[in-house]
Amino acid sequence: MDSFDYDIAVIGRGPVGLTMAMSAAQHGMKTAVIEKHRDLYGLPRAGHVDHEIMRLFQKFGIVDDVLADCYPTTEYVWVNAHGETLLEFDWGETSVSGYNSDYMQFQPVFENALGRKLAAAPSNTDFLGWQLVSFEEAGGGVRCTIARTETAPGSHVPVVTDETQTFTARFLVACDGANSSVRQTLGIERDDLGFNEKWLVIDARKKRELAFEFDCGQICDPRRPTTVLPLGKRHRRWEWAVLPGEDPQSLLTEEAAWRLLGELGMGPDDLEIVRQLVYTFEARHAREWRRGPVFLAGDAAHTMPPFMGQGMCSGMRDAVNLAWKMDLVRRGIASDALLDTYEPERSPHTEAWTRISLEAGKVPCTLDPAQAEERDRKFRQGWLPPMPDFPQLRQGVIARNAAGAPLHLAGTLSLQRRVETAGKVLLADTVFGTGFTLLGLGFDPNEILNPQQKEGLERIGGSIVSVGDHGGGSARDAEGDYARWFEEQGICAVLTRPDFYLFGTAQTPADLGGLVDDLLSGLCLTAAAEASAT
Repeated sequence: MDSFDYDIAVIGRGPVGLTMAMSAAQHGMKTAVIEKHRDLYGLPRAGHVDHEIMRLFQKFGIVDDVLADCYPTTEYVWVNAHGETLLEFDWGETSVSGYNSDYMQFQPVFENALGRKLAAAPSNTDFLGWQLVSFEEAGGGVRCTIARTETAPGSHVPVVTDETQTFTARFLVACDGANSSVRQTLGIERDDLGFNEKWLVIDARKKRELAFEFDCGQICDPRRPTTVLPLGKRHRRWEWAVLPGEDPQSLLTEEAAWRLLGELGMGPDDLEIVRQLVYTFEARHAREWRRGPVFLAGDAAHTMPPFMGQGMCSGMRDAVNLAWKMDLVRRGIASDALLDTYEPERSPHTEAWTRISLEAGKVPCTLDPAQAEERDRKFRQGWLPPMPDFPQLRQGVIARNAAGAPLHLAGTLSLQRRVETAGKVLLADTVFGTGFTLLGLGFDPNEILNPQQKEGLERIGGSIVSVGDHGGGSARDAEGDYARWFEEQGICAVLTRPDFYLFGTAQTPADLGGLVDDLLSGLCLTAAAEASAT
């Protein structure tokens, strides 16, 4: 096809679909969002976001809305049945992204804020109350047929009607959850990584201020493992393992809810229950994330246990990664081959988080009292469960040496700190933007690069900026954080991708040209784009 009705059709309007659509809107891509429900879900599911996602909210212009209700978590503690601390995660430190390491939040807050932003984006069209019923490749894109849905009074299950419409899109992104109809239609299998557990989840609104001796973490009691979490400033969550042989339906009564909450000192005067359900936690990974112009993202591609709070975060990373690549391909700057880097970048990253979550989950999910006592004894002696290193990008669009290994810091998150410009002190992304950014410390990279390199960066939407200690350059290093970090790392410049990951770094100004050339080469530029840069 010479043209498409939309650049992207996004299936599903949960957190991943919203992130995909908002990212596309910021790139000016014409997007259709298809959601079978007429409204946002309105109830919390994921409770945790990390600093990287807070930086994403900053990029979307909703971070203040989120912070107004977020609960910055200083610690995530796992105790045994006797209250002894087994594991303690330090979640209170300032992260590389410029925010606290981790936050607990009430999901409808950021979904509503994102929904409002998206509704105001002229390039976005929401099809609320419509469901994808079929799709097929056509003319290098996808032809989608959607049907209007109706929900009967008292029901929460939309049913398709006979009213349909058809449109074309260059790409289709399936953000339609673990039971993805798109993935099933394509026949893409998932690997089961060996975790299938049922847990009762109760979310509640606080009726009054409450104090919790145990505020955030896991109670690793073999009689019934329990999770206790804040959900922002106004809500709380509790989760209880469904025991072997126990009927999950027996835990869905009001009586069961108050019995379990009562054991933790909570009653109807303290809380209003807003959600009670039995959820199956699983660890599954799709074997393919792309089939031609169709892509899987979020739970459609991967699910993981909740013990590190990275399921939703990983899906939102998928969307941001995919959006900037689709933009370059749509504009004819990069070839379609750039999209082949999506799965090699995101799949290992997400599988690593899944395995970290699996290892972590082995601690609270111990149900045998003797095994639990042995576990506690080992912890008292200083034992820690084997955890993989926290993941980074190892493949795709990152700078590598001749042997193919990532260069220093390539594939890790870039630093964001406060800079001063025009008398205002702001986080750097607000000042420099969030496209490809070449940042030099104490010198102007423009004076080093040749015209073709500068034009190449401009063509891909890049910015060339500098931070000076005393007001020189694009902005001042307000608190000296950039100077300290660059000195520690032995570098003078960084080249950051639109998803906050470092393409690479330069040790000396003389290294800048090669770094930019490597980026432009790695982006699979089209012949026309390469010709215009020479």
